[in-house]
Order: sequence, then structure tokens, then C-alpha cells
Amino acid sequence: MFRRKRQHALRLVAALLLAGLTSAGMGLHPSSASAYHTYEERLLDTTAYSLARRRVRLGLMQLSYGIIDQLQVTTFTMPWILGAIFQDVAPNLALKSTFFDRRRLALSVGAGFLTGTIEQTDNTKIRYFILPVSFAASVRINSAVSTHFGARYIAVNGDAESQPEGTAVEGAVVVDFLQLWGMAEWRLSRVVAFTFTVRWVPYVSDLLVEGTLDAGNPAIGVQLEADLSELQNAFAVIPGFVFSWDRANIRLGVGYSSFFVDGFYLVIPGDVLSNVSPEFDIFVRF
Repeated sequence: MFRRKRQHALRLVAALLLAGLTSAGMGLHPSSASAYHTYEERLLDTTAYSLARRRVRLGLMQLSYGIIDQLQVTTFTMPWILGAIFQDVAPNLALKSTFFDRRRLALSVGAGFLTGTIEQTDNTKIRYFILPVSFAASVRINSAVSTHFGARYIAVNGDAESQPEGTAVEGAVVVDFLQLWGMAEWRLSRVVAFTFTVRWVPYVSDLLVEGTLDAGNPAIGVQLEADLSELQNAFAVIPGFVFSWDRANIRLGVGYSSFFVDGFYLVIPGDVLSNVSPEFDIFVRF
């Protein structure tokens, strides 16, 4: 079973590479001169670069605005959509500052938050608050090749309330983890850029749960500690392509192993999605 899943994931990666190389060949045709991979139009995701002042990015996965040349604000769309499905909004905001940017090197820091509430039909309410803090560096090796590295520390806090028959349960949840990534970017043409991204989770804390169980008098204090070591050393290897025109952009990738969820900053173990790690976005910049 595992071998079949792995073969299926590898076939998807091979198909993506073939499609991208075919598109790259088309992009090398002189008609590609109208497209934009330049020092002014840089890739933003998984890099240290941010939007220039008063520039806007509207996309399927996120919306961003350049407040000043060194600072952009972003909100991710998926938490809002899922929040609406669960009958509660999921406010989220992320700030990214490219505080150093010279011709060869750019450095950035970022911070944000994501919060929301999930309500179940059995009178269970779960509230969560996620706080990510990140650092990224981008190095331009030459006009065609760049490398990008970064680290993100995520603190997750939450609490839950449940009232099954005859009892009342309240509790708080805490877990922290660290994500690292690296990405190589090769500009095959002014239209097409090839990307190769590696993501890794070197550290995950134990899941700590503290709460009370009230089945009468007195209430009983409960403290539980869950082992999340199966998420430690989770990784993803994702080849992909970014297609950029005057306004429109498409980012497409299919990789192997765990799925790193943008916007929620969480990791889904590889066996949940048959070890397929997708990467997809459609957006415009103006």
C-alpha cells in the first residue's frame, strides 16, 4: 500500500515537471518578452521580498498590500472560508518587513496572528489562537538563479468547552513548533520560473492540556500531555513552476510527503494525503 502511494506521488511530480518544462520551452520563444520576472517583480512566497509601496496582490490564497516599500500586510483567504463554513469568522493578519535589500541580499522579518472558533452540534466550542514569527533571507546568485531560506516559530494556544449530559468540561491547549524551509529559484524565461522547495519541522513540543471536569461537586482538575513526536521531522520536497505575465500569475507545484498548510501554519502528516504535497495559487499584482 505504501509503495503504491509513493509511486502515485512520484508520478504527479514527474507530470508536473514535464508540463513545466514544456511551458518553459514555449516561454523561451520571443513572444515571452511581454512577461515579468525582473528585479522589481520578485517572487514573494517563501522569499524575503515584500510588495512595493501601494502595490496590491489579489489571489486565490491570500490578499496583500504594500504599505511602504519595506512593509506589506497580508490576510489568507482559506481561514475566512473555513471560518464561514463553521459559522464563525477566522480573522488573520500577517506583516512582513524587508528591512534589508541590496542587489544580492534581502532580509525580512514577519509576524501575524490567526484566531477563530469552531462550534460542534454537541455543545462543544473550541477557540484557537495561532501566533507565527518568521525570518527569511534571499540571495541572488545571478540574474537567473536565486536561493531563499527561512524559519518560522509557531505558538498555538486554545481552549475548549463541552457540556455532555450531566457534566461540564473546560480545558486549555498549548503546543509550539518550528518550521524551516529552503527554496531554489531558476528563471527559465521572462515568463517561467522553476522552483524547488524543501520544508522541514525539526521541533515540536508536547501537546499540553489543562482543564476541569465538573460532574457535580467538587470539580476535578485534569492535566494531560500528548506526544506529537510523529510530526517532528515532518518534511516536504516540492518542485514547481511560477508563470508570470503583465498582471496575472500562476504558482503550481506537486511534491512528496507532508502538507504544510499556508495561512494556518500547520502540518498535515503525509499519509493523510497519500504523501502528496500540493502547492497552488492564482493571483494578480498591480
